[in-house]
Amino acid sequence: MKLSSSLAAVAAVGTLLPICSSSQEEEQFSSIRKDSERRRRDDRQGRQLNINLGQYHDPRSEFIKQQSDAIHHTTDGSSFRPNILFLLLDQWRPDWDGQHPDTRTGPLPLNMPFLNEMRRRGTQFTQAYVPSPFCGPSRACLAFGKEYDATGVMDNKRWSVDHTQWTTVYKLLRDEAGYHTMSCGKDDFYEWDYNFPKYANNPSNMPLMDLGFTDAIRSDGKVRVAKDADELFKNEAYRTYLNGITVRRDDGTEINARQAYKGCMIGKGVPDGCDASSFQNENYPDDFVRDKAIELLHRKPAGKPWFMQVNFPGPHPPIVSTSRMAASVMERQWPDPINNPGFMRCPQQTQKFNLNNRGQILPPQIDGRCNYAAELENLDALMFSIVKQVEEMGELDNTIVIVAGDHGENLGDNGASGKGMPWHAAVSTPLFIMGPGVRHGRVYEGPVSTLDLGGTWLDYAGVSNMAPGMTTASLRSILAQDMSLPRRQHVSSGYLDWRTVIKEMPTSPEDPTITSYKLICAKSAKGMKGAPKTATPYPKGAPWHVMLYDTIRDPDDLEPLDQLRLDVIAELLPLLPEGWCR
Repeated sequence: MKLSSSLAAVAAVGTLLPICSSSQEEEQFSSIRKDSERRRRDDRQGRQLNINLGQYHDPRSEFIKQQSDAIHHTTDGSSFRPNILFLLLDQWRPDWDGQHPDTRTGPLPLNMPFLNEMRRRGTQFTQAYVPSPFCGPSRACLAFGKEYDATGVMDNKRWSVDHTQWTTVYKLLRDEAGYHTMSCGKDDFYEWDYNFPKYANNPSNMPLMDLGFTDAIRSDGKVRVAKDADELFKNEAYRTYLNGITVRRDDGTEINARQAYKGCMIGKGVPDGCDASSFQNENYPDDFVRDKAIELLHRKPAGKPWFMQVNFPGPHPPIVSTSRMAASVMERQWPDPINNPGFMRCPQQTQKFNLNNRGQILPPQIDGRCNYAAELENLDALMFSIVKQVEEMGELDNTIVIVAGDHGENLGDNGASGKGMPWHAAVSTPLFIMGPGVRHGRVYEGPVSTLDLGGTWLDYAGVSNMAPGMTTASLRSILAQDMSLPRRQHVSSGYLDWRTVIKEMPTSPEDPTITSYKLICAKSAKGMKGAPKTATPYPKGAPWHVMLYDTIRDPDDLEPLDQLRLDVIAELLPLLPEGWCR
């Protein structure tokens, strides 16, 4: 079975989704809304949803041919180890995934058809928490299979020398399971890998480390590519690519592509270098990573199971849209941040633009919730094109596909943007998984940790002996709906001045309905950055402060329960790391 022609058009280079009319949008989002409400209700009541694809019709129903539910064995009893494709976005807010048509401040008209298919053909997690909501720490936890406090990577500074002898999940996949392991894009890992150092020179003589990849094309984040000097950061993939090509400006003159990139990303470079012609999708950072992912797929060996982690730099700030991306979201209305109306307005909606002589609508745009959406819709198309490539190679039926973010984005809620905060928008992320053995059409509302993606990969690969100190578990029990398998009983997260624990439990002694409670322990007022106005303030001179929320009934953290549910606090406090609020 092949990918449908309608979705194939999304993946085509230079193609974006047409903007629906207001009536079409309302019909589309009304359908999604009703379906989401039904699925949430059924999941809470404990009914296992299993769509019969033989009776379920979708206009894109020829997307994937599913394997049997067996994970490690085929019907003839031989060993089966699936390929694993991990598509990782940077700073992705949990409710901006195309599955939340309504928000507290208004409709969210986000079009992400690939993720719609992921949801229909796999499992969607609505409470996927990250072990730490910051780029470097979150990815270190994933790589080492350990909780935040166990890694020693407390912020985005370079990894400690002490980590060079540690074993990673990727190394176990390569050396123990025999996988061909690949990575591309902004991985935020230690720069000085044995085989794939991010830069050609190592002026500080940093010790080398084996991250565990068989092949890799590594690149920096958006700002570092623009700011860092070429002589100090030689041969970083994306910077080198931009330095090697020229682009044409609106006036017909040519400039170096990196100069145009600097102008768009940080407002520097050649004067007037950033315009609709000089900064197009063919050289956009996320599109570059997609191209490198396909390059790695083309050069991998045949007949060997493989793992690939695709590290997109978007939608991490700077939030910048090409002319085409900016035009695609210009006519839609985007919801305001919570308790912060008017913040992050769409710049292309507040200014007047004229058509230029090339027929393009407007120059590249920076900031605004609409351009965050434009990045996400572009990423949706790029992810689809990678999966399409896997299918064209005849390997999609044997591939587990995982889509997630390294952490969330507050996006202006309660006056705060960015990450590093314990609030739901920052500490969690979308998570979708599909492939052989994964139930179709299921929405799982219980709390899970992206830390356990590593354990899930090792489970699928047949690796049972983890490295010392690894605490990553497997999500297989949820994906296969086999509750006889072990699963994590609570999840944790933390960053600098706070720690949090989330656990599924009965709502109250009188109400047995299952919900999830989140306990936050802050050691200073800094740990409450971005707190809603309703949060109890940090007590002056106190060594710590406890906050409690019901994450099912109050996903926006607006209704604190720390003065009302002391019984829940008492149950969750012992689950915090030693020395935190106890």
